[in-house]
Amino acid sequence: MEKETEAIIAEVRALLANLRARGIPDDQIDNLIGEPEEGRIQMDKRGVISLPDYGDVKIYLNPMERTLYILLMRYPQGIPVDDLYLYYDELCGIYSKQTVFGDMDIVKDAVGALVDDYKTTLYTNVSRIKKKITDKLGRKAAPYIITRENGTYSIKVSRNLVSGM
Repeated sequence: MEKETEAIIAEVRALLANLRARGIPDDQIDNLIGEPEEGRIQMDKRGVISLPDYGDVKIYLNPMERTLYILLMRYPQGIPVDDLYLYYDELCGIYSKQTVFGDMDIVKDAVGALVDDYKTTLYTNVSRIKKKITDKLGRKAAPYIITRENGTYSIKVSRNLVSGM
């Protein structure tokens, strides 16, 4: 890297540190940079999510997290949180392919916990997925995380960029 470029980078870092020191929140600083661009998202047969346009970053979700993520990818318009139980059979089908458990009773119990009225398992999985994606992508994670607006969970990434799910 040439010295002029290094100087510009150092100046930008100093300006960002100055903004943070003045109490400007990171989300406002991120807005100065602009919205993150969407890139391709792929899931392999083992359930590993890859983002080839971000240096082939890999995101490892557990079977229940993958199940929820796959379901929401199938419905770009999103799913109302109170209607998740309507997708029970579909969730069982997805989960049975994601887990090592061959016993359908175990699959049904696990999915039942995801769609129950208390939503504890649902909220936990949504939170874990968000953390795993944001830990890998930082501010670029926005299109790939599960968001909740007006009681509906969705993933904003354009479906023409999605493969393997």
